[in-house]
Amino acid sequence: MSQDHFIQIELLSDAAFSRGEGTAGAVDVEVEHDELGLPFLGGKTLRGLLRDSWLSMEFSGCFPELSLSWGRVFGTEADFGERCIVRIGDATLDGETRRWIEAAETRKDSLISPMAVLEALTVIRRQTSEDRATGAPAKTTLRSLRAVVRGLELQAPLYWMEKPTPAEIRCLALSCLATRHAGLGRNRGRGHIRLTLDGDLEKTRHAAKGERA
Repeated sequence: MSQDHFIQIELLSDAAFSRGEGTAGAVDVEVEHDELGLPFLGGKTLRGLLRDSWLSMEFSGCFPELSLSWGRVFGTEADFGERCIVRIGDATLDGETRRWIEAAETRKDSLISPMAVLEALTVIRRQTSEDRATGAPAKTTLRSLRAVVRGLELQAPLYWMEKPTPAEIRCLALSCLATRHAGLGRNRGRGHIRLTLDGDLEKTRHAAKGERA
């Protein structure tokens, strides 16, 4: 198993990759982040987004000639044998940025805290539910949510269990281009993303057409 490619996620709007719980005294919905305070998107979540995008295309009757290849890339329904040929790691900031942040948090003088890093890369949004009868904000529904700021780029490593065919790479590229949103608040303009193979949009488009970049 080797890793020499990745999926890049570019945030085109603020995105709330929720960890399913809040932070006491800070926010009701916390963003997923690691021990350095760096936001990330879990590999399983990313895999689910790609799979959902493919299933949406398949439901619409698109690319029937690739159904077998797709099954090899991400596995078939109710398959517990892990026979798919690609593994996706967590999407994180690039390695050099992580090393700088880690050094800043562990140096002897002028330490930077993980919370300061998290706050620098995120914003807190507040929202309420709408009272359907009056159209006004409903009482006791004010919630705060932390979101990753737009413009941030995350990279998720790809591990191919065997050499992929052009059709299998095409399946992955098509799913990347079809995945446009992630996280909470998608209907409120959050979580607009762009996925590319190795951070190269043209390469991804060529791969989606079954062409060499």
